[in-house]
Amino acid sequence: MLIKKKGVIAAAALLGASVLLGACGSASTEGSTSLKLSHFWPSHHIVHTQVLEKFGSDLESETNGAVTLELYPGGSLGTPPEQYDLATTGTADIALSVHGYTSGKFPLVEVMDLPFVVTSSEEGSKKLWELYKEFPELQEEHGDTHPLALFTGEPNQILSKDKPIERLEDLRGLKVRSPSTLGNEILEAVGAVPVSMPVNDIYESLNKGVIDAALAGVSTVNDLNLHEVVDHVTIANLSASSMFITMNKDQYDQLPEEEKEKFDALSDKLSQHAGAALDQGGQDGLDKAAEVGINVIELSSEEQENFEKSLQPVIDKWIKDKEADGLPGQSIYDAATAK
Repeated sequence: MLIKKKGVIAAAALLGASVLLGACGSASTEGSTSLKLSHFWPSHHIVHTQVLEKFGSDLESETNGAVTLELYPGGSLGTPPEQYDLATTGTADIALSVHGYTSGKFPLVEVMDLPFVVTSSEEGSKKLWELYKEFPELQEEHGDTHPLALFTGEPNQILSKDKPIERLEDLRGLKVRSPSTLGNEILEAVGAVPVSMPVNDIYESLNKGVIDAALAGVSTVNDLNLHEVVDHVTIANLSASSMFITMNKDQYDQLPEEEKEKFDALSDKLSQHAGAALDQGGQDGLDKAAEVGINVIELSSEEQENFEKSLQPVIDKWIKDKEADGLPGQSIYDAATAK
């Protein structure tokens, strides 16, 4: 469903009204330009309401209302794995999704998905944006679009329907939703059976017994109504999911240099703002869990150590594989985990 709020959701690109944007998904009318932004979350999701609309409002003040943004939530323009291609082809002017849904395209950005790297979304998002600026290899991974923000979700925890996960052994043989190829390796290392799917499919899969648990952020308990199908949440910080808000390259390249500078200045803040919103979403999820009586489990120090020992080989293999491919796996891991 199209959501269009002229004067509230502003342009996600700082184009003057005189710039013609017919090459991509945007549309121009006299005195204004409308750009399409596609994402997979529902319209009530915190990223939609607090990040995209906030970013639009900030940009509106820079364009004096000359450019508007049409939001296409809920995957209405494409499935979660298709979002990046929507931006490259210009089907959407801007797209948001999870890197891990496009397997193999973003090998280095996976560093943020490794176990225990991300402890909060805001800090992880700030770090990822810094890494993007520092490592040309990360820039090359996104070279066919112009990233506006790279950010991480809050740490992924274990959300289970019937069985509480209090020990490493409790995961053995359970079918657990995985967000990515790296998520598959993480789950296999702790004895679970990974089942790959986008976050939108968790509710139905838990409800129908397709999976026993999910590796996902606690924000989903509230934002995606998982409180209706989840009985237990185990805080383990097993991974995170890195994400992008990226723009069609031709659209961005049409910006005048002066306006690119203004646009980039706002874009610089977007990653951290998205992270802060997702941290708030995580807290909202914990609050909802407490409200409905979901059992929230904190691992003992002994069990946390067991998880860390089991997952260290995943980290080591990731670094080794990236180095073998000629990528700076060790350097980027060291930078990502530096205090």
